[in-house]
Amino acid sequence: MINMIKSEHLKLKKSFQKMLIWLAPTITLLLASILIGGNYIQSGGYNWWYILILPGILTLITSFVINNDNNRKYHGLFSVVIDKDKIWYSKIILCTIYLALTCLVFFLEVTLMGYLFKSTISIKNSFLASIILFITFSWQIPLFMYISMRFKTGTAMIISMICNCGIGIICAVKSTWWIPFAIPSRLMCHVIGVLPNGLSVENRRYIFDIKIILIGLIVTVMLYILISYLSARWFKEEEI
Repeated sequence: MINMIKSEHLKLKKSFQKMLIWLAPTITLLLASILIGGNYIQSGGYNWWYILILPGILTLITSFVINNDNNRKYHGLFSVVIDKDKIWYSKIILCTIYLALTCLVFFLEVTLMGYLFKSTISIKNSFLASIILFITFSWQIPLFMYISMRFKTGTAMIISMICNCGIGIICAVKSTWWIPFAIPSRLMCHVIGVLPNGLSVENRRYIFDIKIILIGLIVTVMLYILISYLSARWFKEEEI
């Protein structure tokens, strides 16, 4: 499996997809510094990151990883790999590693912004927020890999934007916050005190609540395992 993950990684060597890992966080914070600036760089940067940029690049990366072989109809690959589901799992793991790296890059850069300007989010909360975003977005990897393979990248991007930027924002501040697409936005209210619309939480409306955070993490981890398994089973039985 490790060799398969390395192989998937080499397929994207010197590709634009890999550049997104550091390019997307950098562009997000540059825009925040230009359009917002001052004391709101960190909160504004985080808001754009988990509402718009992170879902977008995650969908793009998963689509590129799938289309890299899908466009060639997996020519010659199945002759050397007996278990087709291992191919699928290796792609999921690679995308998960990429997601972890881009969240780490964002954390480092947003921390640097806090030193250059006035820090409004503590390093501890920022680090926790990045870990939570990594975990709560991971379940979308196998989902959008499946959608990209069935309906192509454009469809995957549209669905991702509707669900993350539409459903996610609307449901995050309601009793339906447990809907998976809304969980990242809701947990950010409790961890860094930023609402989905970019405004700061006032009057201690969303205090740090470990119960809600644990529920969100458990739901998304279970979805990651379940969708990975179901999509791998589908891929194994799919005639390509």
